Amino acid sequence: MGIESLAAMSLKDPNQLKRRLAFSHLLSEMTSENAVQIREGLIAAGVSNRDSEWRDFNYAWGTIAGEAAFSGSLTMEKVDLYSVISGWASTDPTNAIAFLDQLPEKLAHGPGNKLKTDRLDLEKGIVAGLADRNRDEATKYVSKLLAEGRTDTSRLMETVANEVIRQEGSIGASNWAATLKDGPLKGSAMGEIAEGYARTDPASAAGWIEEFAAQDYATRAVAEVGKKWAEREPLAAVSWLEKLPEGQGQKAGLNSAFGDWEDRDPIAAGNYLLSMPNSPKRDSAIRGFAEGYAWQDPKTAIAWAKDIQDPTIRIESLKKVGFAYYRRKPEEAKTWLAESGLSSEAKADILNSQRRR
Repeated sequence: MGIESLAAMSLKDPNQLKRRLAFSHLLSEMTSENAVQIREGLIAAGVSNRDSEWRDFNYAWGTIAGEAAFSGSLTMEKVDLYSVISGWASTDPTNAIAFLDQLPEKLAHGPGNKLKTDRLDLEKGIVAGLADRNRDEATKYVSKLLAEGRTDTSRLMETVANEVIRQEGSIGASNWAATLKDGPLKGSAMGEIAEGYARTDPASAAGWIEEFAAQDYATRAVAEVGKKWAEREPLAAVSWLEKLPEGQGQKAGLNSAFGDWEDRDPIAAGNYLLSMPNSPKRDSAIRGFAEGYAWQDPKTAIAWAKDIQDPTIRIESLKKVGFAYYRRKPEEAKTWLAESGLSSEAKADILNSQRRR
């Protein structure tokens, strides 16, 4: 069977097993010489940018042809540069990285250079390919970029974490993240893992992350667990968060948990807030409640925000509530603003909020 027939079968055959076998045969027979023909066959058969076959083809092309595959893709209208460079990095990381380093921040390509791709997106592809090859190698690469002063390494570390999740699941990934060096990259990995882990088993995710809850780098992870758990069992989530060591993680967790609880059961959430003594963690909980509830009942949200003890947090929360109020009921919000006691600057921020949307 020829390439065109196999390409058509891999996408159109009604039997999913035959589709998989046909596509596997295409990839197993692919060489640097016939890759473009396979590509054209898939396009002729109607492959979509969202199809896994398209991603897998481009990844495989990158593994066998490297720079030639990437450079060849630059002139084409239908491209997946991320997958090509990811495949390249999985087999030849040194040359893939060297090639990436000489690219501009925004790469113009395609017919008439009408397509644009950010170099950071390609760098994420490099990191994904490295992680396929060796997660430690990928982590070292991202750590090197951080040491060089790069400020966007959190997104790259999330890419490494997602590859580990794909390979080992949330529990395996959580064990891997625990072994990383303390610091922002560990926090980025933990935050990415916590989101999916807490969605499937929030209590288990809580048991994992509470060991690190006092560390600032774990703030996002604690918040993710608190939010996802509150979607199922808000009282259990908040009770767990209150027992954590005081710090940014606990505050962020309470903020996110109450931001969800107010949407599901505002009366129960409000009663719990009333039972809490004044403290920084109560301020965080109220802030989460008020800023979320502002979209349902801005007047009640304002009353709660006024009960925040820390003046800086109180003003910031009132501004957020005011944003929501002004977008929902601008005339009522203007009347409230006139009597709110907020500074002229804070009032201007609220009134100008719609212009920034």
